[in-house]
Amino acid sequence: MYDLSGRSVLITGASRGIGRALAQALAEEGANTALLARSGDEVHALALNLKKKFGVDAIGRACDVTDAGRVAAMIDETASRFGGLDLVICNAGILGAKTTLAEYDPQAWAHAMDVNVNGCFYPAHFAMKRMKIRGKGGRILFVSSSVGRNVRAGWGAYSISKYAVEGLSQLLAEEGPLLGITSFCVNPGGTATAMRAAAFPQEDPATLPTPDSIAGAFLRILRKNDKELNGQTFDAADYL
Repeated sequence: MYDLSGRSVLITGASRGIGRALAQALAEEGANTALLARSGDEVHALALNLKKKFGVDAIGRACDVTDAGRVAAMIDETASRFGGLDLVICNAGILGAKTTLAEYDPQAWAHAMDVNVNGCFYPAHFAMKRMKIRGKGGRILFVSSSVGRNVRAGWGAYSISKYAVEGLSQLLAEEGPLLGITSFCVNPGGTATAMRAAAFPQEDPATLPTPDSIAGAFLRILRKNDKELNGQTFDAADYL
């Protein structure tokens, strides 16, 4: 079983929702965490709270995941501060417009693809370089979606970007083992988050699992060994 205690973890999109819940759950397990979000204030405050509450090391930094240079700097800072990098969780993403392809604004499409696809590629890319130098391997977890496997009309760039993320994970799973790197996806499913509320405004959030519950499912998946994980996509609902 994979032990999370003492691991060095970087999480994108960590200021709220599932990302924030994962930061708390991992800190409780004894992991040191680097928390990235567009708003540095929120993750900085969260990092201070985690350090005080769980006695781990944690940092919170402002980072736009579409800025390759900034992402590279955050990977380097994390590895230097914590003595390496064991796990990257590519969680940051945006819903984009829910409309048909015919009506989708090209600039809005490009922005959603930039955040959701490049925003996963950049952390994975620079993390792999760091993990290769260290020579101890590592893990890269991509947060996916059911619409990244089963397309639905009106889900536009979000759906297509998640298909791309699934493909990115598959490619990394083919290339990574030579470096000891494991790649996999987790589909959180319906969760009581702000993004879900934007996608389904008529839905009662009380009927959905909380981000904390979903984070618990992620931990159960993370405890699997590398061979069980590599190249796979897991549904969090199966681990609640």
